[in-house]
Formats: sequence, C-alpha cells, structure tokens
Amino acid sequence: MSDLSQEEAQSLSNFLGSITEHTELEGLALITREGLRLAFSCVPGYNVNADLFSSMSAVILQSGSEAISSLGYHNMLEVVVRGDDAFIILSAAGRFFLMGASRKTEDLGKIVKVFRYYAQEISKRYPEVS
Repeated sequence: MSDLSQEEAQSLSNFLGSITEHTELEGLALITREGLRLAFSCVPGYNVNADLFSSMSAVILQSGSEAISSLGYHNMLEVVVRGDDAFIILSAAGRFFLMGASRKTEDLGKIVKVFRYYAQEISKRYPEVS
C-alpha cells in the first residue's frame, strides 16, 4: 500500500474489513486523492475493472470539488452518484478516499452512515497532509 508501513497497511486493511462486515458493498476501494488505488476488493461475480473503478474516483472527486468550490463551499467530504439500479459513494478519509459501489439501492442510507463513521476513524489516524 504505497508508502505505508506494514503496521499502517494492516490498520487500513482492518478498517476495510470492518466496512465489508457492516455493508453489502459489491466493490470497495481505498484510493488517494489522485485516484491511485491502494486497496480494492469486490464480491465474486461483480465484474468491474479495478483500475477503471479507482481512476473513476479521480474524475468524480475533481468534478465534485469544482462544484463545491464554485458554490463558495469548502472541503468536500462525500459524493454519491446514484442511478436507477446502483450507486457509487466516495467519502473523504483523511489523506485517502473510500469508494464503494452497490446495486442494493435500498441500503444506500446504511452504507452512507457506515462510510461516514469509518472515514472519520481513518481521518483521525491518517490526517490529510497539507
């Protein structure tokens, strides 16, 4: 996991494991603000390219940040992109972002809540570097 120590990588892995325990996400990634994938997992049968999944985040984050900024707001924390039958969520987690995808739109509220909790916990351990 990039320039992380073994202990940091294990800690982040534990956070990701907890997220998967509390949600039914089909895809989950830990990414940098630039869209570099540090970790990725998906359920069997969820046919998605891990590189595309992670690089998509950079585009979504850039668009979301520009939208927030143009309205005079600061510090984008979360982006949810929802379609008829699926959604993607990105949550700021300190110097990282969590990205998840699911076709279970009825679980969106629960997953947002779980992401907010773990994003905050990750932020405490791995604050954004200015």
